[in-house]
Amino acid sequence: MAPGVDRMIMLLRGEESIREVIAFPMSANAQDLMMNAPAEITEEQLREVHIKIR
Repeated sequence: MAPGVDRMIMLLRGEESIREVIAFPMSANAQDLMMNAPAEITEEQLREVHIKIR
């Protein structure tokens, strides 16, 4: 059971959305706008981690 500190802070601050108190919130589409994730993977990135797609 998690303590829910972020939810407690949300309530104490009177915020309507928990995204206002989370350090790295994601958008409604589950995208991280600061890291541009998820994103397309390049062939170079796949080679770097030794992954082959068939």
